[in-house]
Amino acid sequence: MSNLKSIPFTLFVDEGIEKEPRHLRFDFNALADFEQTNGMGLGQLLSMKAVFGTARAMLWVGCKWEDPKLSLQKTGDLVGEFIGKGGSVDQILSACFEAATDQGALGTPVTEEEDEEDSDSGNGGSPKALGIASKRGGSSLKK
Repeated sequence: MSNLKSIPFTLFVDEGIEKEPRHLRFDFNALADFEQTNGMGLGQLLSMKAVFGTARAMLWVGCKWEDPKLSLQKTGDLVGEFIGKGGSVDQILSACFEAATDQGALGTPVTEEEDEEDSDSGNGGSPKALGIASKRGGSSLKK
């Protein structure tokens, strides 16, 4: 079992899509599942700007440790419903990138001191995660 602290994912609860928050954890198994599902690593997909597939796959691999029956298709359905209610793919990716960065899946984990500095400054999300999300050329497509 992983020592990583899971990070609450509340976007679907906030929009009334689900009743309970899911919890993201990007451990070795999640990253391996991401590679197997997409045929390449997260860094390669980001450089290709594969926004929709990346969002769906990242959310799925981050959540399935807690819900092993969660399928890639169901994850896509949840994301589609979220977008239909006015959410964006960027919101999904930002939440996933922040969790993955904080857990060290995309490099060095964010320290508690850095996290407190972000909270004190009013910045939403990890600066490292937000930088990665903005570099990938995301989409704010809304239905």
